Amino acid sequence: MHKVLLVDDEVFVCKGLRSLIDWENLGYEICGEANNGEDAFEMIVDMKPEVVITDIRMPVVDGLELIKHVKEASRRQVHFIIISGYNDFSYAQKAVRYGVFDFVLKPIDSDELESVLTALKEIIDKETMEKAIKERLLFEHMVIQLLDGSLKETEMKEWAKTLNIDNCRYFYYLLLEMNNVYTKAENVLDGTNDFLRNMLQDMAAELAGTKRQFFIYEQQDNAVGMLVTSEHLTAFDGSIEMFANKLEKQLKQKSRKTMTVCVGEKITDLSFFKKSYETANSIRPYKYLFHRHEPIFYNKVMNIPVTFNELDKNLYISLMEEIEENNVGEIEKLIGCIFHEFEAKKFAPAAAYTTINRCIHGIIQTVNNMGGADKQLPSIGTMVKWESYNLTREELIRLLTEFILEGANAIQDLRIDNMKGDIYKIKAYVEKNFHKNISLKSIAGKYYMNPVYMGQLFKKTFGIYFKEYLLKLRIDESKKLLRQTDARIYEVAEKVGFGSTDYFITQFEKMTGMTPTEYRKKLLNGQRMRKKLL
Repeated sequence: MHKVLLVDDEVFVCKGLRSLIDWENLGYEICGEANNGEDAFEMIVDMKPEVVITDIRMPVVDGLELIKHVKEASRRQVHFIIISGYNDFSYAQKAVRYGVFDFVLKPIDSDELESVLTALKEIIDKETMEKAIKERLLFEHMVIQLLDGSLKETEMKEWAKTLNIDNCRYFYYLLLEMNNVYTKAENVLDGTNDFLRNMLQDMAAELAGTKRQFFIYEQQDNAVGMLVTSEHLTAFDGSIEMFANKLEKQLKQKSRKTMTVCVGEKITDLSFFKKSYETANSIRPYKYLFHRHEPIFYNKVMNIPVTFNELDKNLYISLMEEIEENNVGEIEKLIGCIFHEFEAKKFAPAAAYTTINRCIHGIIQTVNNMGGADKQLPSIGTMVKWESYNLTREELIRLLTEFILEGANAIQDLRIDNMKGDIYKIKAYVEKNFHKNISLKSIAGKYYMNPVYMGQLFKKTFGIYFKEYLLKLRIDESKKLLRQTDARIYEVAEKVGFGSTDYFITQFEKMTGMTPTEYRKKLLNGQRMRKKLL
């Protein structure tokens, strides 16, 4: 809405103008009334209307003098419409010279005034757009020079005056980061730049209750920045925290997108702009350390004592073990523990980054060591570039969990494939070494397998449990020794891999229905019978 000030020494004229037309429908709002030029001048300075509808002949200061004073004193563009009961050509000439938009005679015709206001609104809208574009380009150019240190102090003061920020007492660089977008990492905002910039501009102005422009700077790294001045914070008693919190909530509600707000160091002079810009950007990674998603302020996080310790060794080892076991519940639990540790132990952002990348590369290395390929990890492309996507803490946890579970499944599949070949090697190894002190667990360790899974795979492949097969080999060999040698029973037990003679006898009897001694006697008796027959 464009603000209109009504000026006439006859009160009933102002009252009549209020009800004569539908101001709101035309895009205007009446911000006040004055009955002389002197009061009107003060109200123009305070209320900053875009349009002033004024009578010419008034006491103290008439309409033309008012226009002259405003044109001379104000840097703002104020549009004047003159109303008068006198069709005086000399007044009209002066009005044109002062740049008056139009001249309307009393009694005022509503259609005529509406037509004038409609035409004026088109001009104001165009001027506003052109001014905003010009100031935005000017601000962006100023920022570039402030950041590279090439802007001279005299130029900076001149630009600040042009942008109408030369009287501001302090400034903040507020950064708005668009989160969780995964396309075109080098310029994720892409076609949404204009939308985001305009939405931010309108919403900030609405919150601040001012038409003073917020200058936006596009960083081209999934973020836009905004210069917040002391004048913008008047409605918030100077509190950048209140302003940033309300802005973040409204942006989330209206855009339905997740964004992170970071506020840089407070500066009292634009020559220190680079400091506020750099500090706002430097605190972006802190979003991974706090479980609550809310604006981040440099003046708060700078006082947090952070540590650069590595993740607890046992926690990392446990995670990798559960990944190899493909234990989904425990994996998710341990990932939660890692992020809890970031916050509880106040990890420095760099330390948190190192931990996350260690987990990612640990998965990749394990898959590669087992003969796997990157294509077995569908989200690897996203995860190796996760730092460029401006993820929220919650989204990072989700993506990391998804990637790790992909890794766990890939490791399991590779193990199965590898075991299909290894299981025959295991069988051959058992056949060659059954007489030694071997077991399911020791062989599984030798072949880097889970003992339970190796036992299941052995049964599935050969139709017999591992323990039964090992026992069969030992008993068969013991029968051979009993037949072909005169070794004592305890010697036979030792030679076929039994550590206990009693256990050997028990197992032998279970499988043959007789003890080793009975088996040998039976063989000897059979030999004697054959000799008698001969």
